[in-house]
Amino acid sequence: MNRNGSSIGDLAGRMTAEAAAEVIERLADAAALTGTWSGHSLRCGFATAARAAGHDPLEIARAAGWADGSRVLARYMDDVDRVKNSPLVGIGL
Repeated sequence: MNRNGSSIGDLAGRMTAEAAAEVIERLADAAALTGTWSGHSLRCGFATAARAAGHDPLEIARAAGWADGSRVLARYMDDVDRVKNSPLVGIGL
C-alpha cells in the first residue's frame, strides 16, 4: 500500500501505523463521514469501548500499548466514566 507516493507497509507485509491511517481515512471518505479520521481513531474507540464494558484501565493500557499512567488514556477513561456515572443515567432523560 502507498500513501502520497511512499510505501507504508513493512517488509514482512504487516500493517504499519501509516497503513492503518490510510485504510481508516479511505473508509471514512467512502462512507461520507464528516470530521477528521485517522488510525488513532481505532485506539481511542478500543479504549472507550473497553472501559464502557467495565475493563480495568491498566489492562486496557497494556493491551493497546499505552504507558502506565498515560494522561491521554486517563482522559478517555474520564469521559466514559463521566457519562456512565452521570446522575441522568436511568431516569429517562
